Amino acid sequence: MSYIIKSTSPFISIKLTEKGRENLAKGQLTFNYFGIGDSEINYDREAVVDANPNSITLSATSKILRPFDRQPNIKTFITKSDSQTLQALSTSNINVVKAIVNNEATERGFFTGSSLSYTTLTGSTYLEGLATVSNTKISGGTTLFVSSATTVRVGDFVRLKLNTSKAGITASTENTFAIPNLWYKIQSTAITGTEIALTVDRTLPKNNGQTGSSYVFVYKGGEVADSFGQSTSTAYWDSGTLSFDSATNITCNDVKIWNMNNVWCENIAGITGLSTTNLYENYKNFGSYSYLGTKYPFLEYMCTTTDANQPVECNGPGYSYMDMVSKSISILHYTNNTISNLYGEFFYLDPTNSKTLTLTLPDLMYHKAKYATSSGVTMGMSFIASGISQTLGTSDIEYFDLYEDPTLVDEAPIVVGKVFPQLKLVTIEDNDIVAAMSYKSNRNWTLPALSAVLSSPTGGTSTGILDVNKTIYITYQLDGLTTTGMTTTLPCQYYTKVTNNSSSIKDVSFTIEGTDLLPYMRKIENSGYDGLGFYAYKFKVLYQIVDDINTRPDAGAWKVYDFTSTAITTNSNETINPKKLEIQSPTTNGFVITSLVNSSATTFDITQSLSMPTNSSPNTLQFGDERFFYGNLSTYIGATIYKTLFDIRISAADFVQTTNPTRGLASTNPASLRVSEVGIYDSNKNLVVIGKLSEPVLLDSGNTIMLELSLDF
Repeated sequence: MSYIIKSTSPFISIKLTEKGRENLAKGQLTFNYFGIGDSEINYDREAVVDANPNSITLSATSKILRPFDRQPNIKTFITKSDSQTLQALSTSNINVVKAIVNNEATERGFFTGSSLSYTTLTGSTYLEGLATVSNTKISGGTTLFVSSATTVRVGDFVRLKLNTSKAGITASTENTFAIPNLWYKIQSTAITGTEIALTVDRTLPKNNGQTGSSYVFVYKGGEVADSFGQSTSTAYWDSGTLSFDSATNITCNDVKIWNMNNVWCENIAGITGLSTTNLYENYKNFGSYSYLGTKYPFLEYMCTTTDANQPVECNGPGYSYMDMVSKSISILHYTNNTISNLYGEFFYLDPTNSKTLTLTLPDLMYHKAKYATSSGVTMGMSFIASGISQTLGTSDIEYFDLYEDPTLVDEAPIVVGKVFPQLKLVTIEDNDIVAAMSYKSNRNWTLPALSAVLSSPTGGTSTGILDVNKTIYITYQLDGLTTTGMTTTLPCQYYTKVTNNSSSIKDVSFTIEGTDLLPYMRKIENSGYDGLGFYAYKFKVLYQIVDDINTRPDAGAWKVYDFTSTAITTNSNETINPKKLEIQSPTTNGFVITSLVNSSATTFDITQSLSMPTNSSPNTLQFGDERFFYGNLSTYIGATIYKTLFDIRISAADFVQTTNPTRGLASTNPASLRVSEVGIYDSNKNLVVIGKLSEPVLLDSGNTIMLELSLDF
């Protein structure tokens, strides 16, 4: 047992009793009566103290026990002259106050730093293994050689930080200079002398033509709760605790990272054979398919085209518009085995007072970064919850839009996702950001969309490609060569649509949607090439014509045509000049889809270039197999406190007697009554709340004392 520690001023220590907790669990907690008592007061002692107020040998205040969970009822009551121990509570005695408290949460993630100057964390909490690999050994194929001292396991994820001497990066943990960061999954391992041969899920780049070394980071595979936390957590009450076998095994494990599940609801362009041989896994076999119910219907990310999500053709008929369907979303959540409520009851967001949520992706090369084309040197992007609170449809699910950090882009920031404060959940709905965050896409950079317009067939060389009332989907792929450099990447996931609302068949002209949208793309033949960013040798356009504006494209029916020419490379067999690629003249670049183009186009197939898993190889890395968010999240967290306030007013003129045996009723000069406890009772007169005063309060000389009990829920 324990006593209330003396305070400089009286206060009431209050607790919900065991019976009160039982009633609360049953939904039967009520407050109907109150009673006051003096169970721990010895009035003979109080008389001695009162008679010797200046004595330094006497303790001035009686010691009072703290309230207990299994609190016994008040033993001795102070009552009115009618000797009724309990008094009725009215609505004037009880008030409920709502208060919201907030605090800044610890920033969690794989990086340390700020303002896009981040360093990769390498402690055992985050990293399984780290190795430096000579570029001469990164020569394609599916085998990567690392030092035998590197800790690796089958199923681990590999982050290959593709460096060159020209880039000038000398520290593996440096995470500022813009270079490719590619992910792979270890399928098998073998010791070869002083090295470990890691077999990964798909073909590696051919970086052996570059001097210097690259870096290999090995992260644990599997679920975050198992790999970065503890597979189980000890609850506040476990069998050992209840058996009194252990008092030290309760854990408050703080998992330092967030979970990420990329959820797809339609097949990726280029997965062929799904309607015939059905050899390859479709989106229903993707790793996070079990989260589809969160995507839709819960968060209302539909995977069909409807009138409601068709954008307005702002530029008029014949001009392109963006496909607004979220083919994929990234769900960021904190699902870990910990008994600590590290993010409170909800995210506390007040953007007007700079209390918001920020996502930082330090290794993202974002196409809208504040650089001119080919000049981006610092990678990284942040996204910030902003605007006003909104609700999903007719539900009461609250969300804030997630915008690009306005300090990092030149144009007005656009929405890329949502933050759900009640759910403590974040989504990325921008299709190409999801692609860049994927472990399977072969790129950590986003690409701008295409812009297109109908054009009349000219010169007698074309009879048109898009018939009346038909709709065409268009996107593209920046590709490498099989002989050198980067491997094939996932095509741009922004789909551009054009509908032929005219009265005749048309060609379709297209361009990159704007200029200065390829800040990290380089032409490596330029004399000033700095070894940063990414490059490509091929510009391949993907397209598909459908009968109806609401029809989704068939993954195996996309056509592809290589539009690479010296108009965008300067010389044959060179990399693309991104500034020429962005020229806003389809005629100059030859960017027109015609019937002649269509006759030479082939079926787009990505199954081999991205090593898409077959149905018989479920352990091969697949889209949706992502498990951890490779970035940082910072936010404010909040909690709602409901206080039940009991306002008890006790008049010394009314409460005149006690059942305490140490204060005789017939005494000619008894010590003044002292209140040491207050009880709140339910309709059955069970004690449900007990309050103990740190210092007994006198009922004397006709005074009225006011006791306020505050119970938090």
